[in-house]
Amino acid sequence: EVNVSKADFLRAMSEIRWVNRYLGGTAAILEPLKTFCRSLSTSHVLTILDLGTASADIPCAIANWLRQSERHFSLTAVDLHPTAVQEAQRYVAAYPEITVLQKDALQLIDWNVSYDFVISSMFLHHLTNDDAVHLLKTMAKLARKGFIINDLERHPLAWLGIRLLGWFTLKGKIFRYDSTLSVKRAFTRDELKSLCKQAGLPQAQIHHRFPFRWVIIWQRPSDAASY
Repeated sequence: EVNVSKADFLRAMSEIRWVNRYLGGTAAILEPLKTFCRSLSTSHVLTILDLGTASADIPCAIANWLRQSERHFSLTAVDLHPTAVQEAQRYVAAYPEITVLQKDALQLIDWNVSYDFVISSMFLHHLTNDDAVHLLKTMAKLARKGFIINDLERHPLAWLGIRLLGWFTLKGKIFRYDSTLSVKRAFTRDELKSLCKQAGLPQAQIHHRFPFRWVIIWQRPSDAASY
């Protein structure tokens, strides 16, 4: 296990933002969210919950798009790690539409609040199968319209690629350790289908994104459309 200082952790947060921006993590959430929003009136006040937000860079990217679209919105970003929450609060300082909360995503299934959409990025693979099923159930319960999950595909070329990327771009020790471990912990399509079925969400759509990324999209049946 890597010995983590606060400086190392903050560097890792910065490197996660780099990955999201340049390796497709942000786009994997934002593109289906744009499709979701086409059916909503521009006067609708959009509410979004992000679970496992890290430094809240994806909520900020969503906020930038929604501002450009002249939509009214409110984003809530949740993470359990106190340093991540502090960094996220710093990162969203220019976004009064975003609220960052320190909460355990696995303890929110009975949260007495709901959102139009719930999103989660690069969080699912950190969980056991049982906890992953619980997260899916939680997201479906809290989402009035649907949820979007972005995560890794377990594949030997993904492991090799991220390992080489970590070394050649001189990423920090947390990135080099955790990125390859994350690929090992990630899911195949069949495993994701099984998790969705166990969560009572067999209609969830699982899309592959180049090169080694999954996007899971679920819509409440009354709002269902094809993506």
